Amino acid sequence: MSERPIYSLEGRVYWSETDAAQIAHFTSFLRYCEKTEEEFVLEITGKRIFPPPVLFPRVHVEIDYSVPLRVHDKYRVDIVDVRVGRKSITWTFKIYNQTLKALAAECKIVTVAFDPTTWTSIEVPEDLRRAIEERAKQNS
Repeated sequence: MSERPIYSLEGRVYWSETDAAQIAHFTSFLRYCEKTEEEFVLEITGKRIFPPPVLFPRVHVEIDYSVPLRVHDKYRVDIVDVRVGRKSITWTFKIYNQTLKALAAECKIVTVAFDPTTWTSIEVPEDLRRAIEERAKQNS
């Protein structure tokens, strides 16, 4: 994995994203990663994420939590690695609690290119593959 993030996005934890203890709900971490992925794809392709006919459902998710994110904490999500397979993309993220200056979580999400008209997995579109690989090379 590269030392420098491939892409970063900052945000703030809102009350609606927390549990009764005012700690970011575990599902909020997934939304933070997805938002970062979407902004990254928009930046490198100039298009909103994966317009039909190609969809990218999540097929595998891992998260290791270290430090909580509390209501109103500022955070930063870094894409630290992205691997494009023939039909899948594996995203690796680090989420930092900027308020505490600590790593909050490490996340890995695997998506699969999917054609909803045929209900089958398909190859990752070549233009997206090239854009991701070019950006990743710039940061290695």
